[in-house]
Amino acid sequence: MTPKQLKQIAVGLVVLLVLWGALKLFKRDSDTTTAKFVLPALTANDVDTVEIERSHDTLLLTKRGPSSWSVNGMDASLSAVNDLFQALKGTTTAELVAQSAASHKDLGVDSASGKRLSIIKGSKTLVDLVVGNHGSAFEGVYVRRPAENAVYLIQGGLGNSVDKGLDDWRDRTIADVDPDSVHTIDVRLKRGGYVLRHDTTGWRFADGAKADSGTVRRMLEQYRNLQAGGFPTKAQEDSIRFTHPTRRVTLQGASHPLADLVLDSTANWWWVRKADGGTIFRLE
Repeated sequence: MTPKQLKQIAVGLVVLLVLWGALKLFKRDSDTTTAKFVLPALTANDVDTVEIERSHDTLLLTKRGPSSWSVNGMDASLSAVNDLFQALKGTTTAELVAQSAASHKDLGVDSASGKRLSIIKGSKTLVDLVVGNHGSAFEGVYVRRPAENAVYLIQGGLGNSVDKGLDDWRDRTIADVDPDSVHTIDVRLKRGGYVLRHDTTGWRFADGAKADSGTVRRMLEQYRNLQAGGFPTKAQEDSIRFTHPTRRVTLQGASHPLADLVLDSTANWWWVRKADGGTIFRLE
């Protein structure tokens, strides 16, 4: 073997060693970066404010009490709030997918299309993320920290929570009444109405006539967990009047009303609200 050939072999070995060292260094840095991305396993009890800032709107969720939240000043769905924290808890893996700002637009984590999620306790921000597009096959979602270029793909339902519209965050519960707790049913129509009372023999009308207890029971079951289909738009809400409602339903317990609702019908649904005011619901 000539000296020239030996020199070529030596140079080749040096190149291979440099490439191997660079590969090991890159792998170690990637693993380290991935390991640093950890979301805290928070619950709704650990925080008092959640802000979701999007290009077209901002949602501000504020804790009112141990089991009560508001969203933009309106009653919030506790199950939607719990879903958010369950999604945080379910985020157990994070895959580093990009490290350059050039990738942000394609992954939906740029300043124009990314959703900013901030979870706050007092004056301390516990989670601060830019949430982007869903991963392939709608699995997981791309995220990054606002001050960093690195983008991660995390599994779980966090993307679903930050994508919810305002109406999806609102509490849709119209009534929540245990049928066994109802003693009197008072239904008033535009013309006429009826009153039913429960005694030891079953349900009876106000004049003493016996009512079909099975039919009454099926009616009351609708109020066990009566959920709205949605809410009126601002223009619709401004035009809704309950001065002469189509129907008023009062469910009375042993000593106090359990539900007192006024309903106004349209061609496709009912508008419903409590008799003394408050949120207007769409009942389909």
